[in-house]
Amino acid sequence: MIPKVYSREGILEILHVMKQSTARVVISFAAEGELYPLFKEYMSQNITGIQWIASEAWVTASVFTGSEFYPFLGGTIGFAVRQGQIPGLGDYLMSVNPLRYPSNPLVRKLWGALYGCSLYPSSSSTQASSQLPPCTGLEPLQEQHSAYLNTSSPRVSYNVYKAVYAIAHSLHNLISCKPGKGPFHNSSCADATNIQPWQVQQYLQDVVFTISGEDVDFDANGDSIPSYDLINWQRGAAGNIEFVNVGLYDGAKDIGKELFIQEEVIMWTGHQTEASCKQCAQFISATIKNV
Repeated sequence: MIPKVYSREGILEILHVMKQSTARVVISFAAEGELYPLFKEYMSQNITGIQWIASEAWVTASVFTGSEFYPFLGGTIGFAVRQGQIPGLGDYLMSVNPLRYPSNPLVRKLWGALYGCSLYPSSSSTQASSQLPPCTGLEPLQEQHSAYLNTSSPRVSYNVYKAVYAIAHSLHNLISCKPGKGPFHNSSCADATNIQPWQVQQYLQDVVFTISGEDVDFDANGDSIPSYDLINWQRGAAGNIEFVNVGLYDGAKDIGKELFIQEEVIMWTGHQTEASCKQCAQFISATIKNV
């Protein structure tokens, strides 16, 4: 178990077990914050030859993309929340500022995080207690804010985007219900002036729509049909780690066809290709199918 609270003794014990074991594949379900000190010690001990399989929590963690990580973590593979495009998101982010949304506390926090400042404190006591320099809300978004402005491949944001549309479709269908043709007792409709969560849930499990070229569907419990990208950590032109899409899991496909893997484009640990790591590829493919 990776310690939730940093413990060098605990980390050294984990690495000792890994070095003594004959297993060359490690599956890790952990957050990037917990893994970071483990990987730093892992690198300092010059441990190589381990094929890492990542959980969704860290498979696209940018903290591990530096070139110093590649010799040790290159070839990592795992499932990530599916990415997609959100039309207009970039333009909207550029327009967000405290002057446009003066009463929104989230925008105030965003400005403080981006510029390391305190946004026009409302009182002298607040200003006195703040350890940050003041800012006006007129500061321009710049290149160093690329993490905020990068909308090239959103994952979590894209799923929030789909969720909002799913609720919107469900509410639209609920409000459009014709008397005597509803999904509730005696084919009744919901009261549009007093909507209950369980009624939205009923419509949610029946809604089907397409967004950004993706079909969105839900099961009988109202849960989304699982869909994940398979990500492989490969070396970029600058020696850094790049997240490369090498497959897809789509729960909407027929049984036995949910998982698609492009084995020929995967780069395994030690910068090995599928041709030079045939047994490794077959083993990990089988492992992923059973996770």
